Amino acid sequence: MNQNDFLSSIAFDKRTLEMFRYLTNKSYIRVVNYHNTDPVDAPRFEREIRSFAEHFSPVSIADIDRFFETRVWDRDKPGLIPAVFEGFRSQHDVLLPILEKYGFRAWYYIPSFFMDVPVGEQLRFTEHYDLTVYRPEVYSDRRYAMNWDEVRRIAQNHEICCHTGNHFQIGRDTPDYDMYREIVVAKRRLEEKIGRPVDVFCWLYGEEYAFNVNAQKYLKEAGYRYVVSNLKLEKIG
Repeated sequence: MNQNDFLSSIAFDKRTLEMFRYLTNKSYIRVVNYHNTDPVDAPRFEREIRSFAEHFSPVSIADIDRFFETRVWDRDKPGLIPAVFEGFRSQHDVLLPILEKYGFRAWYYIPSFFMDVPVGEQLRFTEHYDLTVYRPEVYSDRRYAMNWDEVRRIAQNHEICCHTGNHFQIGRDTPDYDMYREIVVAKRRLEEKIGRPVDVFCWLYGEEYAFNVNAQKYLKEAGYRYVVSNLKLEKIG
């Protein structure tokens, strides 16, 4: 997109305008999304994470707490969150060693029931719940999800967040029993396995906090403190 196309899009695209405002706001905390982290792309991931470590500050939930309290980002560098989605095994095997090498904290968004799917059924699970495995042949044993030991290893130095239980899209008409399972039960499963609170929930496909009143009720019941959408990290209250 050239500059003229971008400026033209602002006139009718609210999200583009919002993104433009955030990008030009000095208090903005940047986010870079990762989904499949194929081993073939490891050199690119290393270049990116090395650059992040040079030019940005990693972000913890404690940093977000302080930011909401003071409305001031108190680091010398702007914050950046590598947001790692879906709980794929490659995100442990490929991306985690790079993050650890450069001491840069990521936020891992885990669909918590994916870890419990038997190995032989994981590829079918990914197809059913829109979790794309681009090169299934990378793992000949057909285990595509992290196991719980790997999630716990990640949790030692990184943030573990809930991305529903089944990578399930919650819509305006989603029944309460589905929302309870995907918001409340999914959180409890993660907490049971990693042994610490899970404070952040992330919708699928960029939905915002207020799009479903009943979903808000379950977010509060579960005890989440923050909810993430495409362009916002919002405090629940």
